[in-house]
Amino acid sequence: MPNSAFSASIKFMDKLKRRIFFWVLVVLFFATTTFVISYAGGYRFDLKRGVFVHSGTITLKSNPTNVNVSIDGDTITSKKLNRINSSYSLGGFIPREYSVAVSAEGYKPWSKKVDIHSGLSTEFWNLVLVRNDYERTAYDASEIKKFFISPKSQRLIFVQDIPNGFSTKILNLDDNKIENTFTFAKWNFIDDTKRENIEWSPQEDYLSVPAQRLVKNAEGDTVEFAYFILNPSTNETFNLNDFVNMKNISHVRFDPKDKKYVFFLNGNSLYRSNIESQKDVVLIAENVANFDLSKTNVYFLQLPNSLVYKTSLDGQSQKEQITKNFPDGSFLADNNFFVVYDDSRIAFINKKKELVLYNGGLNEDEYFKKLSDNVEGIQFSDDGKKMLYFAKNEISVFFLTDWGVQPFRARNDSENITRYSEEIKNVQWFNKDYEHVIFSIGKQIKIIELDPRDQRNCSDLSAVNVSDPFLIYNNTMEKLLFIDEAEGVSNLFSIIFPEKTTILGF
Repeated sequence: MPNSAFSASIKFMDKLKRRIFFWVLVVLFFATTTFVISYAGGYRFDLKRGVFVHSGTITLKSNPTNVNVSIDGDTITSKKLNRINSSYSLGGFIPREYSVAVSAEGYKPWSKKVDIHSGLSTEFWNLVLVRNDYERTAYDASEIKKFFISPKSQRLIFVQDIPNGFSTKILNLDDNKIENTFTFAKWNFIDDTKRENIEWSPQEDYLSVPAQRLVKNAEGDTVEFAYFILNPSTNETFNLNDFVNMKNISHVRFDPKDKKYVFFLNGNSLYRSNIESQKDVVLIAENVANFDLSKTNVYFLQLPNSLVYKTSLDGQSQKEQITKNFPDGSFLADNNFFVVYDDSRIAFINKKKELVLYNGGLNEDEYFKKLSDNVEGIQFSDDGKKMLYFAKNEISVFFLTDWGVQPFRARNDSENITRYSEEIKNVQWFNKDYEHVIFSIGKQIKIIELDPRDQRNCSDLSAVNVSDPFLIYNNTMEKLLFIDEAEGVSNLFSIIFPEKTTILGF
């Protein structure tokens, strides 16, 4: 009997062990399966909280495209970098703050602290790295004072001071050769970036050049202003004031569609004139404070209330009122400058340098807002979604519409981008993405990103030998052109920026 009981006991224990082992396997199976399914579904186990959480991802699109990425100091191997639409996608991050760094050999690094959220992708679509050093291209443009790039970005015209006058030369950027030279004896070039500048016609057939000179007479010295029309094809030039027989011309602008026509103010009268026919001069409007052009219309500020009106480029359509009275009528009493994007986006700067924005809404509401004092200039982005404005010591951006790409911004948001104790010059959009701004401080040319998450990365593009060098970024050429001194002589240089990519982005 005892042996039988012992044997039964052994069998029971073996059976129990097998059951326990079976259920352990079952539990392990379901636990492992749950983990695998959860992991495949983007869930990760958070040790701090002891629960599964839906992980987040990081998406990076950079220029250059071949970069090194590290998260919290740990380098992400290339096997873990998923290339989608020329971007990197990194997944499986437990929601919290991470330090992200992007680098490449020969480039200045980029870094940010970023918050990863459950089930969401934190995106950086406009990441630009700046080289430590750029190879410069020098052009045949010695003793250069200022330059203006043609619409097709194949040529530029630059200004040189000469004894008792100035000259302009047209440089072919493809072969670095001077095509034309125009000399203006006893005249001085009007150097005013904000108001009066050399302007190309849309198809590069003509140019207008503003000039001034001191005239001495018995009644006293007076300043005479003139605009010269240049024809690069024939090397001919003529004084527009004499051509139309008007002596008080200002703000000459080429018609955006027809190369033969220019708009200008004569006193407070707005005209459109055919520069190939002296008889073809049309009065657009009288009592005009200023005007601006779009691709289809001419807009003008009508005195005495400085309301904005528009009409067709030929001036034949009925004029249409765009804006109503400003909330503060005193603002427009001395208004002398405005920039139009379209009927609903218009920026005004008065003589006191106060900036007021008209931002018409989707429901036909009208919106006027004073944005800033002491404003030096403004630029709309090409898509009309943002407006860059700047004072002597700071740069800001206003968002005209909701911005649906990270970092998200709302319509009518305004952000201060940067501020310096020194005077900021040459402020302009980096018009490849409109998410960066190029400017200069002293002898440094810089670029800064708009992305306000953590720090705004700001990098030096180039150091120059002169303070406040004149510069223009041209997206068509993907070049930054600027004036610098070499061996004591001012000259034109360029660098390629950003890195050139193929159609697929690599």
